[in-house]
Amino acid sequence: MISEINAAIEQNDFQRVKVLVEAIIEQHTNTFNFDTYHADNTFKRLWDSMFLCLAADSYKCIHKQCLTCIRLLSRDKARLKEILIEQHVNILLQCANLVEDTLCIVITTENTDVIVEGLKCLCNIVYNCDTAQEVCCSNKTVDCIVLRLRTYFEQNIPYAIKYFDIKLLFLLTAFNKDIRLKITEELHGLTYLTEVLDNILRDTIEDASKNNSSSLQEDNVLLSCEILKTLFNLTVIPINEPSEEDDYSIWIRLISILRDLLVTSTFVPLFQDNIICNVVNLLTNVPPPCLDQLLVKSHWCDVDALKVMVNFLDTRLCSTENPLYEHISPALMVLLKGSRSIAKFRCEVRQQILPPLKDVINRPEQGNTLRNKLCRLLTTPNVSLRDLVAELLFVLCKENVGRMIKYTGFGNAAGLFANRGLLCKTSNPDYSSDSEDSDTEEYLTYKDQINPVLGCYEPPKPNPFECMSVEQQEHEVMQLVSKMDKLTREGVIQPCKIGDDGRPKPIEHVLQLQEELMNHFTNIKNKDGPDDESD
Repeated sequence: MISEINAAIEQNDFQRVKVLVEAIIEQHTNTFNFDTYHADNTFKRLWDSMFLCLAADSYKCIHKQCLTCIRLLSRDKARLKEILIEQHVNILLQCANLVEDTLCIVITTENTDVIVEGLKCLCNIVYNCDTAQEVCCSNKTVDCIVLRLRTYFEQNIPYAIKYFDIKLLFLLTAFNKDIRLKITEELHGLTYLTEVLDNILRDTIEDASKNNSSSLQEDNVLLSCEILKTLFNLTVIPINEPSEEDDYSIWIRLISILRDLLVTSTFVPLFQDNIICNVVNLLTNVPPPCLDQLLVKSHWCDVDALKVMVNFLDTRLCSTENPLYEHISPALMVLLKGSRSIAKFRCEVRQQILPPLKDVINRPEQGNTLRNKLCRLLTTPNVSLRDLVAELLFVLCKENVGRMIKYTGFGNAAGLFANRGLLCKTSNPDYSSDSEDSDTEEYLTYKDQINPVLGCYEPPKPNPFECMSVEQQEHEVMQLVSKMDKLTREGVIQPCKIGDDGRPKPIEHVLQLQEELMNHFTNIKNKDGPDDESD
């Protein structure tokens, strides 16, 4: 068939070329590996033939078919690296109207399909081939994309072009660090991408006021998510601390848009998870002081953006018994950053995650509340996730050891205390002091019978020594000491005591535990002071 295509090209038989190329497209629509084309150099011959047609203006009538064929062939990553050259990339950029002398060409219904196919090809080759990445990052590709996105709403650019423009920009910023700096500092890409997001949101709000519907259209959702991913790439490198008011204004405007996107997502259940996920990912790059914008109420909807994020976290924790770190860590990070930096933010999050304690009968890790789910993660084998959850809960407790024990139990929080040297401390002076007792009636009823290690009420138990003589009691104690000593010598356990730095210190003999044990649990009982709601 390749020979037939070349023969038809030599004869300028456009119709014959079109029929043959369309047959290849139909045959390989779902093909991702072209092993059958590798024999006799068939793959390269077909590839070169398609670019030969694209380079000739006389073949414009079949450019779309040629581009579609190239898009399918570009899925073969291994072969692509061997045959792709800079000239091929430049031809595709020309087809996608992404060279300076093509930007003035008016986009019409006739050339839209060719531009879209050209962009799809560029996305494929940039994703699969280093050569394409280097070419697009060394020429004016990103300049042209940014220039075109500035005219999206003035010239009514078709959705497909906007979508693949942003997808190409996302791929380039994902693979090349230097291009991120160029887009951010030279081309003001953050500002223009934020403008596009703002226009999408404004159109949505206007439609809502006219039709009593606040839902984002599917196209707008997908385009918004691509923009959010690109913005994440552009901001993932720590930018110098803003020193001028204008620097902060970019972040504040962006976060206000992200806040409204969180609110709007509640009206599109089908895409809600996708929107929130991308918004939360981007929020992890935001300077903590700017997160207070999430607390501002939207002027057109009374939905609480922060509550949407907390509900998103809750939903993700429900989706699996062992949640993956990457699935929930972004939400945890945003809540932690905001809670640590902004008192009001911490107060709002705390009311949703650690409301005044009522259930003191069940252990903190038992149940379906968000507190229960997070407490279960305090003992997960995933160390990164465990530490992040512990840090968030500790900050919500204003880094007060006694309050952390009250809400999570000492057993669940012991790892955090040991790592931070807090086994002998009670509170952090960096937070405001307790000013209001918010203990619930349920908690006060059982307070004296709560086991601080378990974090819940423990019914009175009979004293096992009650019916024993003094001699029997001493015998049982020595038996226990002997067994612990054996386990220690065999390396099964390593008994410790609390050192002066608040961290566990290995002991030489188990008898050293006796005094430490009595002192420590006496201190735990004394640490559990009244809680407060003020921040």
